[in-house]
Amino acid sequence: MGDHRAGAPGAAAPGPGPTDVAAREQTFVQGIDLLLSPGARGLMLVAMLAALASTIDTHLNWGASYWSHDIYGRLWCEALRGRKPSGRELVWVARLANVALLAVALVLAARIGSIQVAWHVSLLFGAGIGAVLILRWLWERINLWCEFAAIATSLVLAPALLAWSDDAHWRLAVMAVASTAITTIVALLSGPSDPDARLEFYRRARPLGFWGRTAAAAGDDPGAPRRALARALGHVVRDGLALYLALYGAIRLLFPLPGAGRLVALAALAVSAALVLWSRKQRVD
Repeated sequence: MGDHRAGAPGAAAPGPGPTDVAAREQTFVQGIDLLLSPGARGLMLVAMLAALASTIDTHLNWGASYWSHDIYGRLWCEALRGRKPSGRELVWVARLANVALLAVALVLAARIGSIQVAWHVSLLFGAGIGAVLILRWLWERINLWCEFAAIATSLVLAPALLAWSDDAHWRLAVMAVASTAITTIVALLSGPSDPDARLEFYRRARPLGFWGRTAAAAGDDPGAPRRALARALGHVVRDGLALYLALYGAIRLLFPLPGAGRLVALAALAVSAALVLWSRKQRVD
């Protein structure tokens, strides 16, 4: 019998392991060290540190906001204990949350072998809460419990998916579908949020989508938010197509394929320009 183990003739080539991925990522730093001048290296280092600092600040402040306002303020103090927290309490909870989140992040960073793995994990958790972050602008029934359900789904399902499959695309699809389904079920079972708060938000933000009851309460046409959403989606498709055609045409003009002419690239740029002019005309009208 033939040997069908990894490396044997006829066997599928094994994918890159964590060590290979880390070595491949290290070539970026080596390229900076070998190819850039001292001044350019310093500029690149400062830019990378600035990007890192902005990302860390964003996630720490975001997490502290969840723990102080949503979990401690709304859930623990108002819903369970029946009292309103003071501003001093919320500030201290946010400070402690920042310290705790940073400690957890340092522990996890020491156990991650490459940036690619960290990116896949971040995308997986983002897919878990992505549905509720979008739906809360499009559907009036989304409330605080929906956000808690989406976060809980991410925390429970992400480790299972990471242990179960190595296919990043499949993990993202399962997480997105599961989170969206659970968020929708929680929204239907828990009911909409406070009508007065919802009405105030509608008058200030004028959200698109399924806001018929709130629009009627504000004295507007109940179907207006849905029609505005349809128009906005049409604009997204048109403008996205214009951007894609512009990029494709420019790249094919600068770096043409062997034996390929430039007619397709010029046609793509022409269609992109026509879409841009159409978009500008609609904005003026």
